[in-house]
Amino acid sequence: MKSQLDVFRQLLLLRIAEEELANLFLREKIFSFIHFYVGQEAVAVGVSNALSACDRALGNHRSHGHYLAKGGNLRRMICEILGKAEGSSGGKGGSMHMIDRSQGFTGSSPILASITSIAAGSAFVQKHVGDSSVTVAYIGDGASEEGGFYETLNLAALFNLPLLIVVENNLYAVNSKILDRRSPRYNSEQIVRGFGVHYASADGNDYYDVYSKSQHLLTGVRCGQPAVLECMVYRHMAHSAPLFDDNQGYRTEDPVVLRAERDCIKNMRKQLVSSGVSEDILSSIEDDTRAFVIREINYAKAADYPAPETLYDNFYE
Repeated sequence: MKSQLDVFRQLLLLRIAEEELANLFLREKIFSFIHFYVGQEAVAVGVSNALSACDRALGNHRSHGHYLAKGGNLRRMICEILGKAEGSSGGKGGSMHMIDRSQGFTGSSPILASITSIAAGSAFVQKHVGDSSVTVAYIGDGASEEGGFYETLNLAALFNLPLLIVVENNLYAVNSKILDRRSPRYNSEQIVRGFGVHYASADGNDYYDVYSKSQHLLTGVRCGQPAVLECMVYRHMAHSAPLFDDNQGYRTEDPVVLRAERDCIKNMRKQLVSSGVSEDILSSIEDDTRAFVIREINYAKAADYPAPETLYDNFYE
């Protein structure tokens, strides 16, 4: 189990990478769609720290944090976002298509619930070869309302797949409130358990709650008991781009004050100070992390774009 200070470093890396990429976006250096993970870091880090190196993870359109938490390379991630040849997908996928199979990050896709079907296929292979590894798929609350999610639950239970689906419930699908999309009688736990799949809910703002719930569920998942972990969390920024949309009037469930109060990094910093870690040490860690991220951004900015003759490489015919 990682020390609290190590976890703090992990959370900071995810947060600062997103902050600096947001600054880069605002300086008009990023020209593709980008969805920031700020506020949800405790979910990716908590789940990933409960996984083993041979386990696989798949993400969605908001997957910078999933990629980095699973051991993805920051330089390759930034190069990919900037369309450079050293990117994780050769500069051809952009922000929503991260991949690093050497770290077990099988890939991400913006086609929402479809990633659960792909993850089920990955888990089926793992079961077939009998290597005791598992697959994790990350989706949002909007994607959990799609038919592909329900079909995957049914297949996972039918074939006893080693599959964990993590639902990051940040209360909105783009800017649609849950109660605008769901009956007041909608019950996630009853739906999941109705398919014969295990279920747990975690506070997605609390690293230790996510980590412990993940560990518990994964014990069963490794024995062929598929599960869903629903993490209640807050998306600090707008759905897409580094903007804040609190003035649009729809964010009545998670005002800025509440998001700041529940912030996973802010609260872990308080815990560390209470346990005797000095503010100077924490500030030094933050400064070092930001310097590292900025170095990697500067490297990526100067890196080469893909050569024109590689345009059709890796295409299926």
